Amino acid sequence: MDQHQYLVKEYGVILELSEQMLALAKAEKWDELIGLEISYLQAVEAVTQQPLSDAIPASVSSKIRESLVRILENETQLKSLLNGRLKTLSEIIGQSIKRQEVNTAYSRF
Repeated sequence: MDQHQYLVKEYGVILELSEQMLALAKAEKWDELIGLEISYLQAVEAVTQQPLSDAIPASVSSKIRESLVRILENETQLKSLLNGRLKTLSEIIGQSIKRQEVNTAYSRF
């Protein structure tokens, strides 16, 4: 497998992982998402370690570009879902702190 075919394949792997992560976020399977994120980051790192030649064929460049566009779209959606989860967790923590403060106040009496 030459370098260009390898890159197309690896970007496909990253895209697939990205889609799986998005599906997990939509299903609110946060623990599984975090586990998959490690594989995603390793795949991204593997691609970034590959030296690029100056002469990438247009067909290869087009395939990689398509994958990157979809990966970035998934990242945007995932970020939005994660921000929603962060907001939910912040609210839960805030409620827990208030509950603890109330319990502390009542225990003094």
